[in-house]
Amino acid sequence: MITKPPATALREALQPGDPISLGEAAKLLGTDVATTSAALTHLASRGDVTKVRNALWARSGAPADPYRLGARVVSPYAFSYGTALALHGAATTERSEFLITSPHRFDSFQHEEIKYRLARPWTEEGRKKVSVGPEFVWVTTAERTLVDCTRIPSNAGGVVELLRAVPALPTLDPHELLRWVDHYAEANLAARLGFLLETTERREEETAVLPQLERHKPTTRIYLERGQRGGKLVSRWNLIVPSYLLSRATQAP
Repeated sequence: MITKPPATALREALQPGDPISLGEAAKLLGTDVATTSAALTHLASRGDVTKVRNALWARSGAPADPYRLGARVVSPYAFSYGTALALHGAATTERSEFLITSPHRFDSFQHEEIKYRLARPWTEEGRKKVSVGPEFVWVTTAERTLVDCTRIPSNAGGVVELLRAVPALPTLDPHELLRWVDHYAEANLAARLGFLLETTERREEETAVLPQLERHKPTTRIYLERGQRGGKLVSRWNLIVPSYLLSRATQAP
């Protein structure tokens, strides 16, 4: 019986662009980590694989799928914020930064012009699996994603990008939206989410949550975006909004 060298077995098992972690490679070969690491190092010297970061590699010959690559950075994890919007089919621009939430820290890194960054907070709940090519990856649910992005719009490209993305999100569960608003217990968040839902094309059963969000609005006036200056008051939400975003909102007299 002829047994292939570990490096040869790995090269033949991977398709161009396939990412693989050191642990996955060791399991595939049925060898220890030291032997596997030596095989990967040999393949890298030949140009067959590229070392992305510590314990993470990708087969050369094609770009690595950023979601499949990001799924191997840390565990447990979930793609979040603007990255999650894209996985839910609501991306409005091509992402150059992939945000990953996890209880474990990792240093930001860049591969093939895409930056991978840790984004907090981590919560075990509010995740689901979606298919990406031949495998499944973890992502925050559509409801949690919307609430998270409303809470920190900069992680979704800003309020304008978020307003463009909201209409493309799948059907939202009103109870789940309220659950995540309650999870953060922030009156400002309730007002901002209410405004976003009111001013975008969403289904009637989803906007039925607006009265409940209104009851949680802050007692003092707040700005739609942190650091914003100027704008007009949307009295229903006690929210000061830039004038160019008020085409569908009810303005205060």
